[in-house]
Amino acid sequence: MPDTDKETVLLICGDAADAERIMADLYDAQIRVIGPIHTARMALAMTAQTDATLALLVGEPTGERKTPQLAKTLLDTWGVRSMLLDETEHLSLGEVAWRAPDAQVARIRRVLSRGHAEA
Repeated sequence: MPDTDKETVLLICGDAADAERIMADLYDAQIRVIGPIHTARMALAMTAQTDATLALLVGEPTGERKTPQLAKTLLDTWGVRSMLLDETEHLSLGEVAWRAPDAQVARIRRVLSRGHAEA
């Protein structure tokens, strides 16, 4: 049983090409994906209706809430932690409560880098 069996990623991404590649990589690794979602408002609505275990933020969502505010609201409201696709940006935020655990982030990064390497 893969260690990603119970992972469900909420994909918040405004770029169609990036979203398609990320969704394919996650799907190939048997990780469920919800999205792509473009707006913070829709991300919150979709989280309410699903069993997302992680929000993957690729760039800034559109709407009133920007990345840190959306990530905080996802945690506060639904208990869903987040990661930023951009590793440097993710790490630069420091130890904020909404950041996904390092092991979970590392699993997703491995899947995405493996898929990208095969392309």
